Order: sequence, then C-alpha cells, then structure tokens
Amino acid sequence: MVGKTEDKESKRPPRQILARSINRRASLRSSINHILTNETVQDDDNFWNVSSRWFADATEEIVGNVAGAAVDDTAFRTSGIEIVSATDFDQDYEDDDDNDDDDNNNYGGDDGKLFDLSTFGDTGTPSDIRTIYSRRQIIQFICKWILLAFLLFSMILYSMPQSTSQYALSSWTLLRGRSNRFQPMKEMFVEISGEDAFLDTNSPQYRALVFLAEQDPLKLNPNDPILSKQIIQRYVLSVLYFSTNGPSWKHRVYWLTGQHECGWQYVICSDVQEENNNTTDAGKTKRQKVGLTSDKFNPENMDDDFSDFADSDLGLGKGRIITGLKLFDNGLAGNSLPLELVELKYLHILDLGSNNLVGTIESYFSQFNHMRELYLNKNEFQGRIDANMTKGLTKLKVLSLGHNFLTGEVDDLFLRDLTSLENLSLEYNQLSGIIPAVLGTIKTLQHIRLGGNTLHGEIPLSLENNLPNLQRLWLQENKLTGTIPSSIFCDASSTLVDLRLQNNSFVGNVPDVDCTMEKLELLSMASNDLKGSIPNDFGDHFPSLKELHLYDNQLTSTIAPSIFKPANLTAVLLGMNKLTGTLSGSMFQEASNLVYLYLNANDLGGTLDDFSQTEGLPSLKKLRLEYNSFSGTIPKLEFPSLELFYAYNNSLLTSGLDNLSSSIALKKLKLSNCSLAEELPTTLGSLTSLEVLHLNGNQLTGTVPSEFQQLTELEELRLDANDLSGAVPFEVCNLRNSQLSTFVSDCGGEWSGVACSCCTECGT
Repeated sequence: MVGKTEDKESKRPPRQILARSINRRASLRSSINHILTNETVQDDDNFWNVSSRWFADATEEIVGNVAGAAVDDTAFRTSGIEIVSATDFDQDYEDDDDNDDDDNNNYGGDDGKLFDLSTFGDTGTPSDIRTIYSRRQIIQFICKWILLAFLLFSMILYSMPQSTSQYALSSWTLLRGRSNRFQPMKEMFVEISGEDAFLDTNSPQYRALVFLAEQDPLKLNPNDPILSKQIIQRYVLSVLYFSTNGPSWKHRVYWLTGQHECGWQYVICSDVQEENNNTTDAGKTKRQKVGLTSDKFNPENMDDDFSDFADSDLGLGKGRIITGLKLFDNGLAGNSLPLELVELKYLHILDLGSNNLVGTIESYFSQFNHMRELYLNKNEFQGRIDANMTKGLTKLKVLSLGHNFLTGEVDDLFLRDLTSLENLSLEYNQLSGIIPAVLGTIKTLQHIRLGGNTLHGEIPLSLENNLPNLQRLWLQENKLTGTIPSSIFCDASSTLVDLRLQNNSFVGNVPDVDCTMEKLELLSMASNDLKGSIPNDFGDHFPSLKELHLYDNQLTSTIAPSIFKPANLTAVLLGMNKLTGTLSGSMFQEASNLVYLYLNANDLGGTLDDFSQTEGLPSLKKLRLEYNSFSGTIPKLEFPSLELFYAYNNSLLTSGLDNLSSSIALKKLKLSNCSLAEELPTTLGSLTSLEVLHLNGNQLTGTVPSEFQQLTELEELRLDANDLSGAVPFEVCNLRNSQLSTFVSDCGGEWSGVACSCCTECGT
C-alpha cells in the first residue's frame, strides 16, 4: 500500500492539502501545524479562535499514536467530519485525479470525508473544530485584505505632508526589505559621514541613504566605479536637503527626483573634460568624450560665469561636476551646515544667503580650494571668526558673512590668504578690534563692508593709498575715532563710488578735497563730531554725486551753493547742525533731480518767499525745514511733486495756510507750534491726498470746515491748542469710519471751545 501510494505521488498534480498528505505519517506533524497554526478562516468573517498552542499540543498527541492504534472518533463525528480508511482515501484520491477542476471542498472524495483517523490512538479532540475552508478561499480572503490595506496606506500617504510621507516611505522600505544597493551605498557613505551618522534612522545622512538606495528612480549602481562621483554628488545634495528642511524650501523643482542632480533647481554644473594628449578626439569613446572616465578635471579652465549650465545641456548627465549652489532666500533652515559639503570639491559658488541657518561657520570651508564666491550673509550664524576659516582660500573673490551674530576680530591672519579677494562683507555682526592694516595690501579689493560692528581706532593709513580698485568703503556705525583723511578720497579718486563713514566718532573738519572724484555717488559723514564750515567749492569735486549726508554734526557757517551743482544729485541731508543764513532760489537752479532736502534743526532764518519761486526743484518730494527761525508768510510752494512739508517749530511764521492749497500732491503737512494767526481755511479740503495734517499749537480761529470731509486718506488730524470753536461737522466725523485713527481737538476742559463727539483725544 505504501509503495502504491509513493508511485502515485509522482503523478499527482501539485495541488497539496492536508488530506492528500495524511498517509505520509512522518510529515503529519508539520502538515497539521502548517495549516492549524496559520490564520485559517473559520467562517466568512472570523479567524479560528482556537489558539495555535493547543493545535501544536494536539498534533504531538496525534502523532504519538500513529502506529495503528484505535481512536475514538465520536468527537470528530459530532463535528461533522467523517472518518475513512487510508485505502478508501487512496481510491477516492485516484478518482479525484480525473476531476481536477472540481471546486467543492471535499478533497478526500465526493461524500465530504476528509481524512483517515482509523489508526489513531484513543485520543480526544475538541468538538468545536470547524470545517477547514479551501485554500482558494483563504487566498482570496488574504488578497482582499492586502488590497484594502494597500489602498488605505496610499490614501494616508497622499494626505501627509511631504516630510512625513517620506518618513512613511522609509518605514515601508524597512518592512519590505532592503534593495541590493543599500549595503554597498552605506559602506560608501560611511567613509564620508562616519558610522555614527547612520545610527539614527531619522538623521539627514540615513534619509539620504534610503532615498538613493531605495527611492531614487535612477537606481544608480554603487558597484560601478564610473557612477561613484555622481552617487556622491547626489548624496551630498540629499543630505543638504534633509539637513535644511528641504520640503519647506520655497523653490525645489526636481530635487530628489529622477532628474540628474545638475538639473535640480539652483544647482550649477560644468562639464568634465578629458585630458589625454595621446588620444585624438575621434578615437575617444562616447564616455571619454563627456569625461565619464576622466579624473583629470581641471577647474582652472572653467568659466566663472556658470549661468549657461543651470538648466541646459542635461544630456551630458553623468559627466557633469557640481560647481555652484545658488539657494539664496530659499527658506533653508537648520542648526548647522552638513560636513558632507566638502565632498563637492570643485564648488566655485556657494550662495546660502538670506535664509534661516543657525550654528557656527565651520572651518571646513577652508577645504574648498576652488571657491570663488561664498555667501552666508543674512542668517543667524554665531561664533568667532578665525584664520582657520579662510586658510588656503587664495582664489576666493567674494566673502559675504554680513548680518549674522559673528564675534571676534578681523585680524591679519584672517585675511592673510585672501590674496584674490574683491568683496569683503562682514557688516552688521558683533566684531571688535581695529581695522586690519593688511586690507591695504589686497590690491584686488573693490568692496569693503565693515559697518555695524564695534570696531575702534582710526582708519589705517594702508587704506588711504594702496587700493587702486576700491569702489565701496563702508565703515559706518562703529566706534572709529580720529580725523577723516582727505587722501582716502583722492587716492581712490578714479574708482570710489560709495563712501559711508556715518555714526562714528570722527572729529575735525569736513575734508578739503583737492581732487575731482569722477565716480563718487554717495558720501555720508553724518552723525559724527565734525565742526567748521563746508568748503565753498565742495560740490565742484564730486560731479557724479547723488547723495550727500552731513546731518547730525556741528557744522557752522552758511550753506555753500556749490553743494547743489552735481547734475544727478537726489538727496542733501544737512539737518541737525548749526548752519546759518537764508535760502535763495538761485541755490537750486541746477538741482533739477533733487528729491530730498533736509535742512531741519539749524539756525536758518529769513523768509521763504525767494526760495519758493525757484524753478529748479521739479522733482522735490520731501522738504524738511522744522526747528529753524523762518519768518513771515508761508509762500506758494511751486513744487509739483512735493509730498512732505515739515516747517513746525518756526515761531515766526504767521500766516499763509491758504497758499498751500495748490500743493495737491501733499501727503504729510506739519506746521505745529508756529505763530499762525488766521482763520482755518476751507481750501485745505482740496488736498485730498493728505494722510497727516498737524496744525496744533498755533492761534487758528473759526470752525472745523465741513470741506475736510474730502480728506478721505487722512490718518492723523491735530487741531488742538488753537482758538477754534463750534461743533465738528458730522461729515468730518464720518472720516473715523475710514482711515482716520487720530483726531485731537480742544474738546476737553472747562474752557474748551470745540464740541467733538468723534475725537480720539481732547486737548485743553
């Protein structure tokens, strides 16, 4: 019987169930365990509720009695399972071989008999064992739940933020197992980042590894040495992405996609060139022509202008080397820049300015031997600057670290290796010490920005006569002392464009320049302790001057008419000095482009009649004459572009408000604390652009005109401390429903003369 069974075994179809293997007594234990300990179905909605441990124990008991012993089959019969002999089963099985397409559940025969227990021992079995479902039903059930789980997972993943969904994908990768690229890539990246970087599965390095090994559509082969450089480039960019909150960047087109990394937004690349004098171009393979097999890339032959490589010629793909990252103002945020950046050995431009990066600026930047431009300005970097940061950067042209929280001194060692530097920007940090004399030895310097620190001492002599290419010198808002040397002007007379020395403690006179500075456009020496007069021929030496800032000093004498000679002059700020004299129209005949004229807080006097008749100020927008001693009547201001006129605290101005009605462009008018003794004119209602009107502290009479209702842009109205009377018209009060937020009149106290229900404050 056994031999017959074995002969048939080889002919039987591959369909295997427990009933067909019952006669193989040696495998009975594994067969029953396989079926009964897995999650088999007891009915349409539930799994078997009998524990797998009980079935394992029952199997041991059954197998122990498989030797021809009898079995009490009562329990099995009560459960609806009939007992058949092994011989009957073999016969039924042979019959069943002829009906392989039978889909019923009676695999032991057509009468519902399942398997032979006639030779089992006298062992009881629980009466609640359920009839086993067919394998097809089990598979259908499992597939249905797998599909449902997959759809649910996809819906959740789609609704997640990108950063969360990427983490979920990583988790899914862990569940389904690693690709054959994972371990070789990890070994490659450990040499770059160290073993510890991959202990945390949420670290930027680990997430970059998962992307490249499991999610990258390119599926780069880490065992191909030709692709190693590209894999490392993609790894470094991916680490940068995850380290700086890449999913929240403002612009990240093609990042972490199947595009070549040179096609990722703001990544700049150049082509690798093969250098082989023994091989003609015609004899090179396609890979050699694009440099895929070359290690002789020469960055010195590269053009500094990389804009042509930003979005074009992506077909070169694997032969491209990253030479620039321009991620300015892109929403990068993180506690530190990844050390992996040093693997981009041929970086020429790294622009991470105007982001939200914190931490320290690491000394590893000194490893970028080919760096030309480094922009880390307008972030929140801290720590001391030192020589290790710039050591060996002999090719660096731009170093921009301004608007951070850096400390330390800008010493000679820090600048020693920067022999090619053109732009040094360290403004608005917390740097101390003196201005290093070595600056004067860097002949290539064009821009020096050191303002907004706590530097002290004098301007070094080396800056006065050694920088033939200097265009911008910003030393403002420091603690510099001494005099302003005239040589700083003339020694750079052919190139200097912008000189800012304001908010220091310079003393002495305004330099008497004896040369012509053809290119100087902005000169600021404001907020110092300069005394004396402005040289009469001052303006003659600066024909291209656009802005002159000399406010907040102790300058005396009259205003030199030559100041207004430069044809392109737009701003003259001379307020808060001790200047005397009067204003005449002849001063401004050539100042056709003047926009800002600030003469406030001086000792100027006389009338404004002659000044108002000039035809040389068609572009004037802001005129500040407050805190002087002007007298007489406010004249008509024939300045068609005038938007701001401040003449408050001129105690000798007595009238002339009506003359201002033609200045229809006025937005801000302040004439407080003068001696205006006239009726409040209704014509002021025609100044419909007014936003601020201050007439308080005068001797105005009459009532508040209803024409003021036309001032729909008005935000501040001050009429207090006058002699006005009557009720504020309802129409004027309605302005409180629009822009008017401040309205003050004499509506308070026992002697108040104005009835105002809409005033925000009542003067007395």
